[in-house]
Amino acid sequence: MSDEKIPAAHLRKDESGRWLEHELSDHLSSVAKIASNFASEFGNADWARAAGMLHDLGKFNPRWQEYLRKSNGDYLEEHDGQD
Repeated sequence: MSDEKIPAAHLRKDESGRWLEHELSDHLSSVAKIASNFASEFGNADWARAAGMLHDLGKFNPRWQEYLRKSNGDYLEEHDGQD
C-alpha cells in the first residue's frame, strides 16, 4: 500500500484538530460547475467549465503538494523520502 496522499486543493483543521482535505479533483470539478452555471447566462458555459477545471491545475505538482502540507502542519519528516 502506498503512503501517497491524494492531491489536495486546501487543508484545514476542524474544531477537534482533525485535518480536513478538499481533494483537488473535487475542487476543480466544483469550480467548473459553478463557473459553467454562471456563464451559461451569456452563452459561454463550455469556456467557463474549461477555465474552472484548469484554474488550480498547478496544484497537482508534487512540490506544491509538499509545500501545502508543510505550511499547514500536515507533514511528517518520515514521509519526506529521506533516510
